[in-house]
Amino acid sequence: MTVPLSDPDRPASIEVSVVMGRITIKGTNRRDVLIESSSTSAAGRSRRQRDEPPPGLRRLTQNTPFSVDSDRNRISIDVGSPARSVDFTIEVPMRTNLDLETVTGSVSVEGVDGELEIESVNGPISLNNVGGSVVAHTVNGKLVATITRATAQQPMAFTSLNGAVDVTLPAALKANLRLRSDQGDVYTDFDLQQIRRDTSNQNPNPHVDVDRGGRRRIEVNNAIYGSINGGGPDFEMRTFNGNVYVRKGK
Repeated sequence: MTVPLSDPDRPASIEVSVVMGRITIKGTNRRDVLIESSSTSAAGRSRRQRDEPPPGLRRLTQNTPFSVDSDRNRISIDVGSPARSVDFTIEVPMRTNLDLETVTGSVSVEGVDGELEIESVNGPISLNNVGGSVVAHTVNGKLVATITRATAQQPMAFTSLNGAVDVTLPAALKANLRLRSDQGDVYTDFDLQQIRRDTSNQNPNPHVDVDRGGRRRIEVNNAIYGSINGGGPDFEMRTFNGNVYVRKGK
């Protein structure tokens, strides 16, 4: 399915929401949006596994398991049945804003520059050669991102609950970093000017609460705060189970 844009000279906005399925976005030198999909019903029968048409005939019937709404340069894709797994491969102009959500499935984005909001519950996230601003989160899965350009003064966040967070940033980027791994380690090859502070941003010492029974609860903030290249907008890289890697791009 090819969807035209009302104003191809302006950035497009793509929103995709699925319960089960992979989302793959590729930025290309095009002025419209190309949507390809493959789907499997709850019974597990793939559309691609149907009988081939008789020789000399072509299939005209279409059973598209999703809907597409287009308003100006904003395109919204929604899967109607949560029992159906749909994998999307979508080609978009390189300047495109994305809002992608999947419950069970991976998300992959390549060569897109814009405002990117990515969320997966059960599946990894891969962002390759993307620019602009990014907010990405997965509950169960690895998060890997290579950023080629960052929007000035725009914060970013890359977080996972169970999985490594591996982010490559431009070597000359100016940012303040908040790095945390509760059950892992934090690595970087940036010259990080580290700052110690707790959640109140005022006192680097542990916070102690005493209840009525005299028991003490000690809360220690394990986050590492620091600046690179003199500091700038706030970037967060955080996971609970896994390591955090912040790499300097070439």
